[in-house]
Amino acid sequence: MLIHRIKEIVNFAHPYTMHMKSYFIIMAGILFSACGNVPQVHLTLTDKSINSGKLMLSQYNQTVLTKNIKDGTGKIDEALASSGYYDVAVTDDAKSLNNGQKFTLYLENGDYTVEPQQNAYPKVTSTSKIQQQLSDYYKLEEKMAGKLDHSIDSLVKYLDTREVKDMDKKERAELYTKTRGLQHDRREMEPKILMAYVKANPNSLASAHILAEQYLDEFAQEYADIYSMLTDSAKNTDDGLKVGNKVAVLVKLIPGSVAAEITGQTPDGKLFDRKALKEKLVLVEFWKSGSEASNRNHIKMSSGLILTPADREKFAIVSISLDTDKTTWLKNAPKNTDKWIQVSDLKGDASPNVANWKIKAAPTYFLLDENWHLLQPNINLTDVDQAVHDYLNKK
Repeated sequence: MLIHRIKEIVNFAHPYTMHMKSYFIIMAGILFSACGNVPQVHLTLTDKSINSGKLMLSQYNQTVLTKNIKDGTGKIDEALASSGYYDVAVTDDAKSLNNGQKFTLYLENGDYTVEPQQNAYPKVTSTSKIQQQLSDYYKLEEKMAGKLDHSIDSLVKYLDTREVKDMDKKERAELYTKTRGLQHDRREMEPKILMAYVKANPNSLASAHILAEQYLDEFAQEYADIYSMLTDSAKNTDDGLKVGNKVAVLVKLIPGSVAAEITGQTPDGKLFDRKALKEKLVLVEFWKSGSEASNRNHIKMSSGLILTPADREKFAIVSISLDTDKTTWLKNAPKNTDKWIQVSDLKGDASPNVANWKIKAAPTYFLLDENWHLLQPNINLTDVDQAVHDYLNKK
């Protein structure tokens, strides 16, 4: 969704109160501004619909400064601690905070004029090349997805009306289904919009920031393809480095990709070596002592997860414990065999296995082939037998 639309309107601080960190950010800007080491930003925001309001600047979820808007005009003439992307929030004292606007600007030395637009990115005039790149992206987004965004907004507002609340259950459910469908279509459009933008603006540095703001997990391959198109300069920005690290993990969780390695030791103290596995299929499990779901599933797995003996001979399990205490791990771990291997590095949630496999809950299961290629990520345990049987029958 639009970056300036999907971020929630934050709770605005009183204009005369400020987080201490924010105070030091501004003071640092004032102290060094005379040396020319920090950007001098001169920003004028114009919105004639606001008689009295607030203009708030924040970065990394910290308030940098708050200025009053009076008679449709708000001004920032400050030395900021650094150039970069800042969230700008605009509120009208005559309206609720939920009716405020929030958008992102790239601020550096120079003059900015900003004119907020209803349900769209503001009109920004600036000599900043990165800000121009940012504005160009939003113009393209509005062109490609503006009508769909309007439809979704209208439906969401309609769902909150008395008319919808008075509908029969089936009719209301159909509206919810329609809205969710449009929202899914919109999410599908996001990588397409960004791909079109990067193709049209191959040297854009702002593309790395825009990419970093997306939910990369849902369309990992599409975003990985976009990342590969960025210039080295864009990849080496803070946002580019962050995206690069995340993409490197995500592509390992795409079916067909080589899965991440597993670090840790077996109960006898030996390092786990996946190359010692000779089976055609491997189920990788992440679990933790104290998890009732893990305990129940271990009982099922011990009773014979794979029904057909012929399939069972070509199947192995690697269970990675997320425990931090060896005694607890071994007490709760199933019996270690050549076809059900127990592994742990005893680092719990801080384990590199958690980061590399993007584990968000335990238990979680992945089905891999003999070459350590991912077949099915986050597979349901009840589906494993059928998936194994179908795969081996194709061989």
